[in-house]
Amino acid sequence: MKRTPESLAAAYVWWQTPEESLRDPAPVLRQILKMGTPPDYEAACQFWGEDAFKRALVAAQPGAIDERSWLFWHRCYGFDPEPLPRRTFL
Repeated sequence: MKRTPESLAAAYVWWQTPEESLRDPAPVLRQILKMGTPPDYEAACQFWGEDAFKRALVAAQPGAIDERSWLFWHRCYGFDPEPLPRRTFL
């Protein structure tokens, strides 16, 4: 299967069109960090670069990435593991 930015956006951010997702690919990248396959990660790195993944990770909003993925990617990128962003309710 040929991976394109559009096919990755459609697969990982299914609730909106690929065109909408590609205007700001950070949510696509976070979804790949959370549940992506190694071939999808490699393809996305070719399109957007590893630095885009790093920026998407550190800018993640609460609930965007699960704790396991958060810790894994922080270690993988050599970041100090910061606390997982949590939602707060007033």
